Amino acid sequence: MKVLYVVDSITEINAKINKITSRFGQNIAFIVYAPLATLFESYGYKSNAVYYNQLANVLHKYLSICNVQDIVIYYSSLTLSDDLLNNFMNKIGDKQKAVNIIPNYNAFEKFDNNIYNLYVKSIFKIPDSLCSPKLQFLPELFVKELIESHFANKLFQLSDNYVRNIYIEDKQLSKQLKVKQKFNINNLISIIIALCITIGLILTLKFIGINFAIVIIFIFLYILDIVISCILNYKQRFDYRFLK
Repeated sequence: MKVLYVVDSITEINAKINKITSRFGQNIAFIVYAPLATLFESYGYKSNAVYYNQLANVLHKYLSICNVQDIVIYYSSLTLSDDLLNNFMNKIGDKQKAVNIIPNYNAFEKFDNNIYNLYVKSIFKIPDSLCSPKLQFLPELFVKELIESHFANKLFQLSDNYVRNIYIEDKQLSKQLKVKQKFNINNLISIIIALCITIGLILTLKFIGINFAIVIIFIFLYILDIVISCILNYKQRFDYRFLK
């Protein structure tokens, strides 16, 4: 079994590495976020690969030159409790199925996830599993298939015959497990466009007056703006989860 240790945080790095190696052994590869590479290596560790904003591609290239074997993926930004690790190792069991960690989503997040997965299914014909990328187990045969396609595909939904899920109820842990999406400039553009439409509507009503056709046109423009904004937002969300 090989551990892909993604260094996206340097906090308590020694303790976290010791906890991982004590459970999964010394066969560990450090995939380090570029701005942290120098600081990380000052602790006496060696970076096996460095990424900036294309983590999935870096992982794929790295695994392509390694022997295919069972994989544990861990991000150092996730604080591991003994309970979570014990549950995770129990789920790994005979190493025949992938193991995913599913964070707790509130009602609004569940609604948003459903709309997001409509976008994902429309593009890729298969939904996002909505699991956390920060802790996963992938059996050897699955790793081989991923290397032949793309390693980012590990986050797509799998049949229950091929995966065991761990559902997290703790809100603080769930928050850590989720991918934090950075500011999306497309949302700002959408707001500016909506303001321009509103100004156009006000001016039109002032100089032309209320007209059924004009009202319908502006309603259509508002709806179009919202739809395009959602599509761009969900594309960025997908890119952050699967690629970055």
